Amino acid sequence: MARRPGLHWKVRPYMTARGRTSSRNPLLVHTLVSTGDRYDPVLAASLAPASRSLYEQARRMCSVAELSAACGLPLGLTRLLINDLLKIGQLVVHDARSSQDLALLERLRAGLLRLT
Repeated sequence: MARRPGLHWKVRPYMTARGRTSSRNPLLVHTLVSTGDRYDPVLAASLAPASRSLYEQARRMCSVAELSAACGLPLGLTRLLINDLLKIGQLVVHDARSSQDLALLERLRAGLLRLT
């Protein structure tokens, strides 16, 4: 089994998600999230490794797909963990209208290419 940076090699994604497979608020791959001004190093230290990795990467605004690729996590698990962080108010979802920016679309494309 290939080792991925976001998960310990013995921990399966469904174990990290505690058996959950979907969330009430589905996130699209191009949805932009970040910590905004809310980054908390104490909280980061208390999070599980996969959630901590996502939280650290979200210090800069990026898409769900970029977070998934950067952390080496499956997209479904990334969505679940982002929703967990949204529920406790530690991440911010940004306005989707800004996704018309050409530079952002290029970053999204590059992130999707890293997934393949």
